[in-house]
Amino acid sequence: MVAVLTQTDHASQVVLTPNQSLSWEGNMWVIFVFSMVTILFALPIALLGGWVVIPFAVIQILALTSGLYATLKKLNYREVITLQDGQLFLQRGSNKVDTSWVFSTSSVKILIEEQDHPMTSPDINLVAEGHCYHLGVFLNKADRLELADTLKNHLNLRVTNLYSFHRVNF
Repeated sequence: MVAVLTQTDHASQVVLTPNQSLSWEGNMWVIFVFSMVTILFALPIALLGGWVVIPFAVIQILALTSGLYATLKKLNYREVITLQDGQLFLQRGSNKVDTSWVFSTSSVKILIEEQDHPMTSPDINLVAEGHCYHLGVFLNKADRLELADTLKNHLNLRVTNLYSFHRVNF
């Protein structure tokens, strides 16, 4: 998801987040309903002598809860691009800022690499001071196109479109 926040005339901020279908509270309701359905099926079987289903029902509920927790923790990742007073700030992290960079806007260039296959999302890279920083690797195709438009039109950064080329990694 691409969110554009304009704080003042001299500062603009773009926040990139992965798409989430439900919040933690919504997922807690899913876990609650799933647990109730599981208990409604397991309890009569246990009362009829099949008590062995109770541990498996508990394992099933715990597996769902831990899977949803791990997924939501991963979806809490953020990339924040801030343009303020001629400087561009790039911050990445989950609950706090893990990595942060500061660049002069005159040294920043955005490269949009179109892919050969029409269903593949374009790669968006921020190039500054001889380094390349991939932006929004977790975004879908529509969000990446929106990010490219936002960087060009709202933040007024230099954007160059490239068509697929072969990278050599050492």
